[in-house]
Amino acid sequence: MPELPEVEIVKRGLERRIVGLEIESVEIRLAKIFQGDHEKILNSKITQIQRHAKMLEIDFANSQSLLIHLKMTGQLIFDQKDTDKRSRVAGGHPSKDWVADLPNQFTHVVFHFKGGGVLYFNDIRRFGYIKVFDQKDLAKTKEISSLGPSPFAESFDEKYLLGATARRPKLKIKQLLMDQSIIAGIGNIYADESLFCAGISPLRMSSQITKEEFSKLIKCIRGVLELALEHGGSSENTFVNTEGERGGMQNFFKVYRQTGQDCPNGCGKIKRIVVGGRGTHYCPACQK
Repeated sequence: MPELPEVEIVKRGLERRIVGLEIESVEIRLAKIFQGDHEKILNSKITQIQRHAKMLEIDFANSQSLLIHLKMTGQLIFDQKDTDKRSRVAGGHPSKDWVADLPNQFTHVVFHFKGGGVLYFNDIRRFGYIKVFDQKDLAKTKEISSLGPSPFAESFDEKYLLGATARRPKLKIKQLLMDQSIIAGIGNIYADESLFCAGISPLRMSSQITKEEFSKLIKCIRGVLELALEHGGSSENTFVNTEGERGGMQNFFKVYRQTGQDCPNGCGKIKRIVVGGRGTHYCPACQK
């Protein structure tokens, strides 16, 4: 599943293409994917695109919003013209649909813009969704209200994490990092990389982490995420950006999917274990 950097990159790419465009019609080809009244967004211009953790919010001039979650295999594919694939840009799960004639069997929602542009929502496994909300109600929804702060928020500090561990003392530190109600947007890849950077074992109980260790971990989380944004995200999790290009962050992984390789610190071998049901990569020698 795309994590914070990958979804942020899709957001930035779509901003350059669809902000200012006006929805003319919506074609819903699979009812369970689209939830809400599609007529509420017709004849209204897109004003901005925001990201919440791993979700995208598309806002309209008439105070309506779409909340989109790509899940594992979702795609957003934009064609400047209905019949011209040369202008195609896309983001999400890579597949033959980058060059295929659309819509196809994996296309579940089609947004038609005035002037001829088209945005396709494709999803091979059908886990993704699109929901319509009134903007004034969006913050109260379960999807948004249940999220913890962004790793880049000022409120995400040592005091906040110490409070979170006090409330959830039985969580291992990796589980705490991946809990979206505590920190919004971090998944398996960037939890592993951040913990390696901070020298903290994923097996440590979160209640054992000191204030000083949390301070270093916060810096590492932000640094790892910034590096991922700089390099276009990771393609290890079936991600391609809106230019149809694979991200390059996987070339900078220190521990994720590096099982059996030498630790970059020269102190041992990278090991794979399971923490909270998720494959986890770390160096037992230097992560304590």
